[in-house]
Amino acid sequence: MTLPYQKLKEMIAGDSPMITSVTEIKEEQIQPCSLDLTIGTHAYRVSSSFLPQPHETIEEVLERNTLYSFDIKPGTILEKNATYIIPLQEGLSLPEEIYGKVNPKSSIGRVDVFVRLLADRTPQFDFVPRGYKGQLYIEVIPLSFVVAIEPGLSLNQAIFRTSDSNQLSSLDLKLAHSKYGLVFDSARNEPMAAEDIRVQQGCLVLTIDLKETDIIGWRSKPSNVVIDLARREYLDADDCWEPIMRTNKNELVIDPNSFYLLASRERVRIPPEYEAEVIAYDVDSGELRSHYAGFFDPGFGHGDDGSLMGSTAVLEVRPHTVPFRLTHGQVICKMVYRKMSEIPEKLYSQSSGSYYTGTGPKLSKHFKNTW
Repeated sequence: MTLPYQKLKEMIAGDSPMITSVTEIKEEQIQPCSLDLTIGTHAYRVSSSFLPQPHETIEEVLERNTLYSFDIKPGTILEKNATYIIPLQEGLSLPEEIYGKVNPKSSIGRVDVFVRLLADRTPQFDFVPRGYKGQLYIEVIPLSFVVAIEPGLSLNQAIFRTSDSNQLSSLDLKLAHSKYGLVFDSARNEPMAAEDIRVQQGCLVLTIDLKETDIIGWRSKPSNVVIDLARREYLDADDCWEPIMRTNKNELVIDPNSFYLLASRERVRIPPEYEAEVIAYDVDSGELRSHYAGFFDPGFGHGDDGSLMGSTAVLEVRPHTVPFRLTHGQVICKMVYRKMSEIPEKLYSQSSGSYYTGTGPKLSKHFKNTW
């Protein structure tokens, strides 16, 4: 089961905490079912991405592969296509019953910053094994834009689970949709008919929207602008993006040299009993990565008054090696739902800073007047 807000607070509190930090863990870091991790004060520029061997610590790998290191201060610049390793402020002392899964935050994925967690003796990205005790690190690779960072900035978030068996089956998904309404028609504020939702091997299948709005997406463009990841709503969209307008063909050819923000045709809802995650890679859906930041908190897609409305899933899309044609209604990604161990005492729609609700391909919170 996935641990909720109140259990995360218990993991932080007490004389023998499971989650520690070199600074105080702030209330706003604790989300309905995830913890925002924060970067420290020092960074290492390395020549390439890497994973440690089962006998290696990250520090040992850095001793052999660091090109140079530097202190992080407000406004510190990270260059495009350069790989940086940054120790996080948080550390863990997990029992054997708990493991962690990590994903980039939505705002970071939407500016095409590739972020992955590293842990000692763990040859797997974005994973913290059961019983892990020690330091955590983050790999940061800006791809489309130069970015600025500062200590304490959150680039990724961790979910903690006690079991691998909490994923809903195809039957469970259909029953949950009948009970709660998981998927909404893009044109109506009501759940889709049960026979119209697409479920495959325990995954909710989502399709691409290329005709329901005038602006169907955003394409990154060459820019000399530095995106300060610590600031909100201060840049104009046209500093870094060009809008993709709807066409009569209802299709779009995406190029491997560009990064795209697109949206699902369906509007999804995450009831308080569940959390959800989009699968980043799905070879059945085409030669592309459809999502960087895959976590959806309990309460996503709720109205502020608790009403049912659903929100589109914004997709951070990058094709692999060749141009790829997308058509309206084409399968673009798959979403899995997992059970919470308890209903969180705080939901996404009630959380301070909840930003990515509604419909359409919304830009990151660093941009103003874009929706």
